[in-house]
Amino acid sequence: MALVCSVTGQVKAASEPPGTTDTVVTRPALSAENLVREWLKRLNALADWAPDKAATPAQFVDKFAELYDPAALQLTGPNENQMGTVIYSGLEGVRKWAGDFARTYSHSEYRIQEHTQEVKTAALFHTATAPWGGLDVAVELGTFYTIRDSRKKFSTPGAAFFDFTPEGKIKFLRLFMQKDETIEIVP
Repeated sequence: MALVCSVTGQVKAASEPPGTTDTVVTRPALSAENLVREWLKRLNALADWAPDKAATPAQFVDKFAELYDPAALQLTGPNENQMGTVIYSGLEGVRKWAGDFARTYSHSEYRIQEHTQEVKTAALFHTATAPWGGLDVAVELGTFYTIRDSRKKFSTPGAAFFDFTPEGKIKFLRLFMQKDETIEIVP
């Protein structure tokens, strides 16, 4: 029996006659804003880990990884250990990235960059429904962070492109941070 998913989130068995109600499962509509804001909240919480209070950031990393599908892919820009795009695959890869993030930053404030026009300010969530179900969301980010070892503070503009499953888990995330536009924040 094949299942057909509609844009409204209803799932029906394709072989069932119209009007059959016992095969309909309705999911609540996904909220782009809620999904992205929860990701930002848990991302920023990674930097709350303190080495003097816990040996590892495992509890923060596990809470962050709960947001991802087991087969997730996360792509980020180059780092000091690799040139080109860095790809983190599956929950193991996401946990690796999150653990590195927690160990690197002692404070982070990743947030939606708000826009103002005609005296109206809004956080913009650019959304689309994927043909395979779920929700795609793009957001512009403003980031502020402190390097744990040096205590230097920086700000970097960025963007995030999410593919959420119909269940609201992150299946794919492309995170861009504009390293060329990074500025150090000095007192």
